[in-house]
Amino acid sequence: MAHQCYSLTLDGALQIANATAVASATTTNGTALDLGGAANNWQRFAVVIDWSGMDITTGDESYRFQVQGATASAFSTAYVLAEKRLGDSTVNLQPVDTTALGRTVIYCDNVAVTSATDSSSIIATQFVRLTCISAGTTPAVTYSAWIVPIP
Repeated sequence: MAHQCYSLTLDGALQIANATAVASATTTNGTALDLGGAANNWQRFAVVIDWSGMDITTGDESYRFQVQGATASAFSTAYVLAEKRLGDSTVNLQPVDTTALGRTVIYCDNVAVTSATDSSSIIATQFVRLTCISAGTTPAVTYSAWIVPIP
């Protein structure tokens, strides 16, 4: 029996990955979304990730989904805003393996710390994207993702 714990409206205009297939150990960047507004415009949002066909058969497959922010659409400097680890339990930092089919939600905002030595270097990124970093012997997954604004 499935239990749906999330009540979020998914808007096609805010989709940042659409049936993206990963079939090897690689880094896959999703579509960048412009949050709009002036620089340093702080925003909260959720990233909803649906996946299917997640392979963990070898026992070393991992999938790190990172929400990344940037001040330029080219992401020449990408800041990790939040991260969720999925995959085999030996590498996903969880007590159990991730299921082959599922949904997860990452809650975050667009605030990034740009310097470890200067505590006043905190910015609000204008652009966000989802990146999947897969590793292991036979990683494979297909996923879709959306950004859902949180008022």
